[in-house]
Amino acid sequence: MSVTEFAGVTKDKDRGISSTGGLYEFWTEEGAHVYLHDTAFRRLTYEPGRPPTLKLEFVYDPQWTSLELSKTPIVVFRFEDVRLVEWYEDQEGHDCVATDPDAPPGQVGLFAWDGTDMFTLDTFILRLIFHAPLAAVTVRAE
Repeated sequence: MSVTEFAGVTKDKDRGISSTGGLYEFWTEEGAHVYLHDTAFRRLTYEPGRPPTLKLEFVYDPQWTSLELSKTPIVVFRFEDVRLVEWYEDQEGHDCVATDPDAPPGQVGLFAWDGTDMFTLDTFILRLIFHAPLAAVTVRAE
């Protein structure tokens, strides 16, 4: 069983990505503190090429963006050699978002890494489980 290799994340074991802390809080190689709890899931892009890739995009709410990320409030995870296990969209969540302007379509309930190569993402309307041996994290401007 392989262990995912992360690029763009600090190698400091106390500030990097861990299976116990999940993907919610870590520091980039450049020292930017990423705290996904203050972001909303915005976009998923799956490309079934060789290798299959998956991009997950999170964006900070301007009122919660730290000073160090104010110019680059978008956090992008790019996973390579992806094997999808489960992709489930909740119709009730979609219906709620369509009828209630205050419904949080990008709210993340869980973004976990099991310490090997399996990831789980649960949002207000989506559940995604996948394997990926390579992951790169970047922050960028709008």
